[in-house]
Amino acid sequence: MQNDIQQELEVLCGSKLPQEYLALLDLYPSILSSALRSDDGSTEDGTVADVELLSSPGDVLDVNKEVRAGMIYEPDGTEFFWPSRMLVIGETGDGDYYCLDTQREVEGVIQYRHRPVDFVHLTESLDDFVELLIEAFVNITDQDLDEFDDDEEDEDEDETDDDNPN
Repeated sequence: MQNDIQQELEVLCGSKLPQEYLALLDLYPSILSSALRSDDGSTEDGTVADVELLSSPGDVLDVNKEVRAGMIYEPDGTEFFWPSRMLVIGETGDGDYYCLDTQREVEGVIQYRHRPVDFVHLTESLDDFVELLIEAFVNITDQDLDEFDDDEEDEDEDETDDDNPN
């Protein structure tokens, strides 16, 4: 990671960046750099390295500035400000973020969920998170896609049933 970007991130987070994260950025898994996010093989949605686990230190800095730029309102209307110790390392593409606790109060990867405005512990380690992404975006089979499509059809039917009281 470029020294000036690392220093700026450490100022934003109020602590040093985890060494395992710096090592990951230096030796970013090539399999995730080329792993496409779309299930149809198109490049339209980019790669995992563009969204879920950012490979560019500049992108990491940008998203961390973005989440700290203003306040977020919780469902009850109270103000929520981004905790300085939470380093955003990627996002879901749906408004949720993947984070590391730079003060190590929580190990592994944490997911910030924007709808309930909360943090949930996702994986026990950064390595586990990388494995999760590989499973989700690289090792996916046609059978997995078929099951996903079936689940979406079931949800669509449920929504249709809800709209029709008969």
